[in-house]
Amino acid sequence: MNKEDTQKYKPIFVNSIPLPLPEKKIYSRLGHNRHLNEISAGQQRKIANAMIAASACCKLKGVWLKLAITEFGENSFTLENGTVFQSEKLLRLVRDCSGLAIFGATAGHEIVERTAEFAASGDGVSALVYDAVGSETADAAMGWLQNYLNQIFKRSNEHLTRLRFSAGYGDFGLENQKEIYRLLDLGRLGVELTPHFLMVPEKTVTAVAGVIKVN
Repeated sequence: MNKEDTQKYKPIFVNSIPLPLPEKKIYSRLGHNRHLNEISAGQQRKIANAMIAASACCKLKGVWLKLAITEFGENSFTLENGTVFQSEKLLRLVRDCSGLAIFGATAGHEIVERTAEFAASGDGVSALVYDAVGSETADAAMGWLQNYLNQIFKRSNEHLTRLRFSAGYGDFGLENQKEIYRLLDLGRLGVELTPHFLMVPEKTVTAVAGVIKVN
């Protein structure tokens, strides 16, 4: 890809995502942990306070890119920049779409570091809470981005598919994370990709969704 193409397919960064604490989802995640099924009133207060403190450690940022779909194959499709994604399930999602939105969000390093500190010090409750807050907040940020993109695309009579796909889901192999990472230039958000296609910090999520043109 030459320099001109790199500029043409440049991702757009969202430097701050304003998001309320997704308390219900966090409590739901914690409720599935057998260690927190029976806790005292004091522990309940500790959890509530830890959730607020953990939320302050989440520095939510996002990035997105929209590319036209130029060709459909038997179980793959090609984007305007030459990227080919192979997945029968994803192909079914985007078959009637004109483009693909690729987007990602990260809660940053601090929330992960604090979780590890609590675990190392033996404070398992706080570690569980911080981990849950980081996971649910990053996921909620993806929902926020999806709504945000729908508002932008509405101006050009477009909208996203309701469903979104992440690398590693179904037959959309985890190795696709490498191309998604490159296209979104996630290094600019302080995100690294391991040789096994895992993102660091771990409270980072990426996904793709189809872009539907409304006639």
